[in-house]
Amino acid sequence: MTRKLHSIAGMLLALFIASHLLVHLFALAGPDAHIAALKAVQGAYRNPVIEPLLVVALLVQVVLGLRLALRRWREPDKQLWGRLQIASGLYLAYFIINHTAAALYTRYGAGLDTNFWWVSGPLHHPLMKGFFYPYYALAVLSVAIHAGAVLHFKGRTRSVRLTAAGGVLLVLAYWASFGGWLYPVAIRADYKAYYDGLLVALGLI
Repeated sequence: MTRKLHSIAGMLLALFIASHLLVHLFALAGPDAHIAALKAVQGAYRNPVIEPLLVVALLVQVVLGLRLALRRWREPDKQLWGRLQIASGLYLAYFIINHTAAALYTRYGAGLDTNFWWVSGPLHHPLMKGFFYPYYALAVLSVAIHAGAVLHFKGRTRSVRLTAAGGVLLVLAYWASFGGWLYPVAIRADYKAYYDGLLVALGLI
């Protein structure tokens, strides 16, 4: 039952996750293009009805995924794709909880929008970029690996390769755009102050 519910919830959330990943590609055209594209899709879920339901759905998916990971971990003779599915699922659980909480706090606690400058800020903060470059990359790759595991177990070998390649290309595109490899990007003063405040609260500076 847990596996079935996890699959159903995953399919329902796939549209949100796919749109969330793809809209970030607009950053290749610059901050203004990314912010405009982000606002276009946010209208569908950033409202008092859909947003709480989306947060609950993400948390339910995490709980179900953790139960499945524990069950799979206890199975003997796990194949490589079984191990990759567990590892990617655990990282996604960590990322979803952390990223969702951070986004909600930034918007409702700090009064800042979670736009291009929020995403790119840590990649240009001298004390944060060493963590956030792999943090973002592992999230995207974990989505690709998790989806690839599902495709693998369904026998869709070619789709697995395409999914893996797509994950790598997305990471490079995000690094190139948000990281300022394609055009100059500097952390905005208000976001710099916000991130500095977080580091102070965590006792890191």
